[in-house]
Amino acid sequence: MCRLLGWAGAEPVPVATALGDDDLAAFTALSRQHADGWGMAWWGADAARREGAPSVARSTTCAADDPRFNELATGVAADAGFAHLRWATPGLPVVTANTHPFTHGRLAFAHNGAIHPQPRLDELLPAGWRSQMGGTTDSERYFLAIAARLDGGESPVEAVAAVVHHIFGEFEPTSLNAMMLAPDALYVISAYDQARVPPLGASAGRASSSGELDTVFYDLHYRRRVASVVVASSGFSQRREDGWEPLGNMRLLRIERDTLSTSVSSLEKRPAIIGESS
Repeated sequence: MCRLLGWAGAEPVPVATALGDDDLAAFTALSRQHADGWGMAWWGADAARREGAPSVARSTTCAADDPRFNELATGVAADAGFAHLRWATPGLPVVTANTHPFTHGRLAFAHNGAIHPQPRLDELLPAGWRSQMGGTTDSERYFLAIAARLDGGESPVEAVAAVVHHIFGEFEPTSLNAMMLAPDALYVISAYDQARVPPLGASAGRASSSGELDTVFYDLHYRRRVASVVVASSGFSQRREDGWEPLGNMRLLRIERDTLSTSVSSLEKRPAIIGESS
């Protein structure tokens, strides 16, 4: 279980500027429980011309205790990027190779959730793709399954929908929520099993003894402003009156880098755009 934060700006800006200092502090505080490392991926000013791959930083240190996290969040300007706070799936080592984001070519990817059973996870990968694994996580296999379809010519919506449906049909995922940074856009996947949410308070280290569930744990919200768009996991204030909109379950949000236009596609059945804004 992890936390995700993505942003895009009309001009390159740090995530602290796009989100706001108070909300960034609240997000960073979540790393006290999601303490198994952090990572960031971003398109900097030099990459805005579609050259090269996104920049990436990863650490196995709790973000709140790592000065590098704050340095990047407040000092690195990007026209699109995301941050990830890791709470490792039991049994997966806390090492750099397992720390999000994962990369392939000009893509970067981070995931919140778990996919079971783990001994079968290599079934997600086409022949020859196992050798591209840098670590041992379910998340990296999930990403490479999407990347393989993209390399094969499918659109992001087609690739994501196919992999999401395969995993929900053949495996037992808690959540496939993820962010994928591509040359054209930031993509945000909202796809989770509401019956597999954690106990209330688990993400703060104080799981409820009543058996009550944290029904909003996997919720994602996004906020559109003139000069920026931000999207985040739950865990800090995301009120509708402050401009936050819910991203429903089984949805794919696309935030275009050049224009900040947003579109939401359904992942329920076959790909279909259900909402668009410029």
